[in-house]
Amino acid sequence: MFGKVLFPTDFSAYANTVFACLPDLKAIGVGMVVLVNVIRSNDVPMPETINQESLNRVRWSIQEQLNIAQMALEGHDLRVNSRIEYGSVSEQIVKVATEERVDLIVVGAQGKTLSEELLLGSTAYSVLRQSAVPVLVLKANVVRDMGHVKCKGICSGAFSHILHPTDFSECATRVFQIVRQLKSCGVEEVVLLHVQDERALRHISSEQLSVFDLEDTERLKQMSRALSLKGIGSRLMLRHGHPVREIVRASEEEEVSLLVIGTRGRSAIQEILAGSTAENVIRLARCPVLAIPCSG
Repeated sequence: MFGKVLFPTDFSAYANTVFACLPDLKAIGVGMVVLVNVIRSNDVPMPETINQESLNRVRWSIQEQLNIAQMALEGHDLRVNSRIEYGSVSEQIVKVATEERVDLIVVGAQGKTLSEELLLGSTAYSVLRQSAVPVLVLKANVVRDMGHVKCKGICSGAFSHILHPTDFSECATRVFQIVRQLKSCGVEEVVLLHVQDERALRHISSEQLSVFDLEDTERLKQMSRALSLKGIGSRLMLRHGHPVREIVRASEEEEVSLLVIGTRGRSAIQEILAGSTAENVIRLARCPVLAIPCSG
């Protein structure tokens, strides 16, 4: 399902930590990795004014690092292709993903401490909005000590215990169809979660809420039966509150290894301006997140 993946790297300590997780993705069927480094426009003068010799030196240095990374992955029986691009980092990543026809983009999200909000890097955030293929956001804990950066990756067994929040929308239905296909990736159990949005419940009577709860519980049961037909175990969870808060809380309480959620990308203009539920969940979740793009 995810045979070919794209991994963008800037060779930082953080990127190297996420890179170290790539061999673990063989468990979900990954057989080929496309490595890409993007020379940012603001790091090097524009082509019409650039000193070609200087650019060649930069490209040579990057290629040497890509070669080392390639040999490391090939040592884990992964096939590797590498590319160097120039321009906007997120735009080039998405362009390469399209040209290489990858099944998945792997990026990282950085956190300071467990008590602070995990921060999604601007590049990863832009890729999530633009990508037409799923994006796996791997998380790492970052500790800065005496000027040194130490990173600890969170990637082993990422697909074993999944939390899948749903609002029963058309987008969520498309994402669930992908969740149903993840048995081959090592999925053992899926926690199906629906959150009754407290903002929409303010003018609803308790009787009406009970009816909604019964209807939505039945929807979750139907999804559970669909997973059972694929040999995947599941548990149901219905909560009331703010969707972002409840999704993140459930992921921590259940100690899930992966959160699978849908994103609407550029088509949802109002959500982009306000910050969508998916984007905020990806920012705050401490576990890896598989973001599935869908239109509408």
